[in-house]
Amino acid sequence: MKNQTPFALCIIGGLFLIVAGYNHGIATIFLIYLFVHAIAALAPFYVIIDFVLIGLGVIAWAGGYAVLLGGYLLTTSHVRLGKFIIAIAAGFGLISFILTIMWFFLFGGWVGLLFLIWLVMNSIWAIGLILTIIARSTAK
Repeated sequence: MKNQTPFALCIIGGLFLIVAGYNHGIATIFLIYLFVHAIAALAPFYVIIDFVLIGLGVIAWAGGYAVLLGGYLLTTSHVRLGKFIIAIAAGFGLISFILTIMWFFLFGGWVGLLFLIWLVMNSIWAIGLILTIIARSTAK
C-alpha cells in the first residue's frame, strides 16, 4: 500500500476533526457566496457558481469524514481526488482560521491574538487541521 504515512496522518487528523466537531470551512464558503453575489456583473453565472459552491460546501461540511475519505483515496490510484478532497475539507478551514486570526487581532489587539494562540494550542481541531495539511503535502 502506497502513502501509508499520509493515510495514518489523515486517520488521526480526521478523527481529531470529528471529535472536535470541525466544520469551519462552511463559513468561508458562505463568505465567498456573499462576495460573489455582491458582484452584479456575475448575475448570469449565479446558477453555475452556486452549484460549484454547494459541492464544495458539502465536502467542507463533512470535515473529518471527508479527510478520512481523502486519506483512503490516497492509498488507491485516485491520489489526485484524495488530495482534492483533503484540500477542500481542510483548506477552507485554514482560510477560515486565518480570517479568525485577523479578526482577533483587529478587534482584540495583541491580547486577543495571544488568547487565540492559547486557544489553538489547547485545541484538538487545530492539531487535526495541521496533521491533514501535512498528510496532503507528503502524499505522492
